[in-house]
Amino acid sequence: MKATKEVLDKKIIFVSGPTASGKSQWALQQALKYQGVIVNCDSVQLYREVNIGSSKPSENDRRIVPHYLYDYVSFPTEMTAGQFSRDFFELIPTLKESVIFVVGGTGFYFQAIEQGMYPVKPVKDEVKSKVQEDILKLGFLKIYDWLKERDPEYVVKISANDHYRIERAYELMISEGRSVTDIQREFQAQAKKFPYPLLKVGITGDKEFLLKKVAHRTEKMLHQGLIEEVKSLLTQGYSSWAPLSSVGYREVVEFLEQGRDLDWLSEEIVKNTMKLIKKQKTWFQRDKAIKQINNWSPSEESDIEKNILAELDSFVRCSG
Repeated sequence: MKATKEVLDKKIIFVSGPTASGKSQWALQQALKYQGVIVNCDSVQLYREVNIGSSKPSENDRRIVPHYLYDYVSFPTEMTAGQFSRDFFELIPTLKESVIFVVGGTGFYFQAIEQGMYPVKPVKDEVKSKVQEDILKLGFLKIYDWLKERDPEYVVKISANDHYRIERAYELMISEGRSVTDIQREFQAQAKKFPYPLLKVGITGDKEFLLKKVAHRTEKMLHQGLIEEVKSLLTQGYSSWAPLSSVGYREVVEFLEQGRDLDWLSEEIVKNTMKLIKKQKTWFQRDKAIKQINNWSPSEESDIEKNILAELDSFVRCSG
């Protein structure tokens, strides 16, 4: 895509971060200020039939700011990052607004729209199972050593404690039969430059800060009827549908099928959400271009946030 006036007139702001960090509220405030729109970049909120457990923007939020790529995929369709990227680039030229906030916590989707897709095939279920078995049997340190022997160039970039990236690298190398370095080189050789002006903002938080918010959000979702929502989906035959394996939904499925109690359910959702948050933070921390706001509060602006807001204002008002 050439840098035409239509392209340069669009200003894209990625607003990424872990679950419960407040990124949607932050983006809503900025979209209101700049008469912009919000585009989803969450791999669960795009599904139409899952609402409470996915914490989608409220109807009121959607009334005051246009929201796109929410609720547009229905059962039994399952979304891929590649298809999402195609949907994103089909949407953007159709928007009359020029300021576009892309909001979510799915790092792989952000990567897909910014950089394209890795030149790899989908990982088969049997490979995923083998990887999990090997992790349990060998532990991450031995798998890290295995990676170091076969791809030393990649391993120097990751910590022995970075379990997410170790697992992903091991999975890729088993699936592809080649090193991560080789895959990355091929990816970089064919990567396309993101066609729009881009600013990246991250809304994140410390563990204790996010834990309180996750606990509150879990209680709220259960009060709003999460269990009843899952019961309805199971009754309709949706048990094997991808969104029901996401955090919040899979715990309710087990609660219903195994006869667990409510205390177990609440604790399990909180525990697994915090595990997800750890993975999300690890993913986004790798990208040094993201300007991070920590422990964001709607009632108080830190000095860091003030600086980022000033940069955002300059970015939005800059003419191509």
